[in-house]
Amino acid sequence: MVRVRATVALIVGAGLALAVLGWWRFRDSGRAETVLYVALFLVLLALSIIDLREYRLPDRIVLPSIVVGIASLSVLSAINGTFDRLHYALIGALVYFGFLLATHLVSPLGMGFGDVKLAVLLGLAVGWLGSEMTESVRLVLWAMLLGFASGSIAGIILLVIRRRNVPFPFGPFLAFGTIATVLFSASLVGP
Repeated sequence: MVRVRATVALIVGAGLALAVLGWWRFRDSGRAETVLYVALFLVLLALSIIDLREYRLPDRIVLPSIVVGIASLSVLSAINGTFDRLHYALIGALVYFGFLLATHLVSPLGMGFGDVKLAVLLGLAVGWLGSEMTESVRLVLWAMLLGFASGSIAGIILLVIRRRNVPFPFGPFLAFGTIATVLFSASLVGP
């Protein structure tokens, strides 16, 4: 019972921290964009927990999140007159999806297709933040770099500890890379 309470406290604490970080990052943006990214952070937290426990990213969460993401960004674009940002978001989704699909095709055991589908959502979120196409692609590359680097470090640590190569969930690391990129996007694209 103590372990369950500690796990719940950790999850609630992580959710609150992500909500505060999302609010902090988008405090000067409109309320809709703030709510959208805080919701994204919480969805990524939920998906990470599921992936850590079950080694899968359920379509019943990933696919509706993609649809809601595209619809929300479309409405936001229409309200703000920023259709170019919607275009960049879609390019970001395509770049991230394409890279992870190629990785999956080369090594299906190393990269699950759930991660490939998740990449669409991650690319949308990061691509939206660019003010031009090159910025959006750079942000997607940062998200991938941070996700792959953190996942690779975890994989090496697991290899050393377990003394054999074992599969581990990669979704949490992709989520981490995306959240970090979103939070520090202004610094990553430079002046």
